Amino acid sequence: MAAWKSIRITKPCKLSIESGNLVITDDSHKFKLSLSDTDSIIFEGEQFTLTAPVLGALAKHKIATLFCDAYYMPLAILLPYRQTALGVDVLKAQISWSDTFKASLWQIVIESKILNQTEVLSYFGYDSAYMERYVGFVAINDKHNFEAKSARHYWKELFPKLKREQESLDIRNQALNYAYAICRSMLARDLSAGGFNCALGIWHDNQYNAYNLADDLIEPFRPIIDMAVKKLLECRDDEHISSELKRLLIGLFDEEYVIYNQALSSIRKVTKLYIVDFKRMMFTEEIIKMNFPTLALEQIDECF
Repeated sequence: MAAWKSIRITKPCKLSIESGNLVITDDSHKFKLSLSDTDSIIFEGEQFTLTAPVLGALAKHKIATLFCDAYYMPLAILLPYRQTALGVDVLKAQISWSDTFKASLWQIVIESKILNQTEVLSYFGYDSAYMERYVGFVAINDKHNFEAKSARHYWKELFPKLKREQESLDIRNQALNYAYAICRSMLARDLSAGGFNCALGIWHDNQYNAYNLADDLIEPFRPIIDMAVKKLLECRDDEHISSELKRLLIGLFDEEYVIYNQALSSIRKVTKLYIVDFKRMMFTEEIIKMNFPTLALEQIDECF
């Protein structure tokens, strides 16, 4: 079985393709990697040389490829253009989504997110009672604004005095943004591979955002990532996001502390299954059968 790898490139180098393998060359070393064993590549910085065959090979092998800015957020995500044989059917289905269907689906997405947030607070011994009353009571279009109310309480309890700002230098913010970006790219990759147009979202509808659908479907994963990041930072004293911390953050996606469809798994594996289930549900519109990731609380201490 392939050992899926996440590659982070931070130093000047040249990438090329030799005999179907990815070759990374710098001033003193030459590395050869199997494309079929690579799940994601993250580029941090600007001094890289990539050939057109490299970009084509990354897209062909459906490797989630991120090009990041100074704040570790993606400037670009490389996605395959030739998706699946059902690409047109998927696009037609997306375009035909009714407002009622999208509102009902968004309702259960948010319920799943709040449920996971509640589990996170409970695990750390924080006040989760405030949010427990919202679980199962989110209305269509969230007319009572339960998501925002629960979010305010959640962040106040989990990360006191944290301001969720895109360019904040708070180590907690940097670590969360870095991990969110990785998960977002995985979902965007898996959606694209499934024939979806990521710009056509369920709830998110920003005309300048090419990843609205990924931003919709990432919501239940956010509390899972929050928990993992908090556990990781509790064991460290970083003031700024370091190379070592980024390596550990990437590793969070391979630890098995997630339950999906009653099975223990990792975020990296679950995103693929999640999109397969989402696609199946989209064609049947049986929203009640949609699966969402939850936390395997008994596994957390073993993983971190």
